[in-house]
Amino acid sequence: MSEKVSVALLGGDTPQGAEFLRLALGHPRLEVTGVSARAQARQPVAERYPTLRGVTRLSFCAAAELGGADVLVLADTVEDGPQEGTRLTLDLTRRRVTEALTPGSGWVYGLPERTRSALRGATQVAAPGDLATAAVLTLAPLLERGVLLPRGLRLTELRGASAPAFGVGHDQATEIARALPGRFPLEFTAAGLPGLNGLLLLAEAWVPDGYSDRDVWSAFREAYAGEAFVRLLPGDPPDPARLRGTPFLELGATLDLDSGRVLLTAALDPRGRGGAGQALQSLNLALGWPEGTGLGFTGFLP
Repeated sequence: MSEKVSVALLGGDTPQGAEFLRLALGHPRLEVTGVSARAQARQPVAERYPTLRGVTRLSFCAAAELGGADVLVLADTVEDGPQEGTRLTLDLTRRRVTEALTPGSGWVYGLPERTRSALRGATQVAAPGDLATAAVLTLAPLLERGVLLPRGLRLTELRGASAPAFGVGHDQATEIARALPGRFPLEFTAAGLPGLNGLLLLAEAWVPDGYSDRDVWSAFREAYAGEAFVRLLPGDPPDPARLRGTPFLELGATLDLDSGRVLLTAALDPRGRGGAGQALQSLNLALGWPEGTGLGFTGFLP
């Protein structure tokens, strides 16, 4: 095997940073050479994350002490550490999303099914938000193929939480609007629900007269034929619980023929498909490797 690529991780004590660390330590082509944390400097990584005992002897360092590397992964917003890698900078904080959605900025939006060609050889990649991932992969292929009417689009996010929480609007609304084809109103509702593992998106939309669920599924199949990490589930509702720790997105759809109203559903793990796992997929593409490298976990048995 060729020489490994070095990785420095800024923010190993954040949820996305911890998940990226776990994946990177198991990646056959990556060598993690440094991990920073805000408050755990000098603490062994395996002491904070016991599942990594026997996997790494690294200890956390302060951001300012983080050395350079081929790949720099930014999972925290602190400014006193390195800000770019020699070959690739991968931002998981969403600070660069706006730039990535602006042509000519130099940053690439890390959504492989939508930006695969731009990701190949990229040197700066911004990871999408988790809800944005679900919304864009659900709606974009249908809007592009004329299967959905660009009006009356309502998105409801259901997310696991320690206590019930409800709201309108969403902090990823602007990102979603910019990443979708066309410009049209979007309505957002969000709910945090105890006992729910992962993220479930409900997207209410309308199909043109004469369209059926066959048109919806044909568009999905055309868009995602051969895609390793998108699962289409006609007749089987997506379930985020079975996706924990995986890089998969599940898609479902239910259509009322009389009214033309369609309910699209998408499930993912916010740290997997909606976060660090998807970021690793983008890294693989940027460095010219098979994009599934290091992403072989298919989920726990029921």
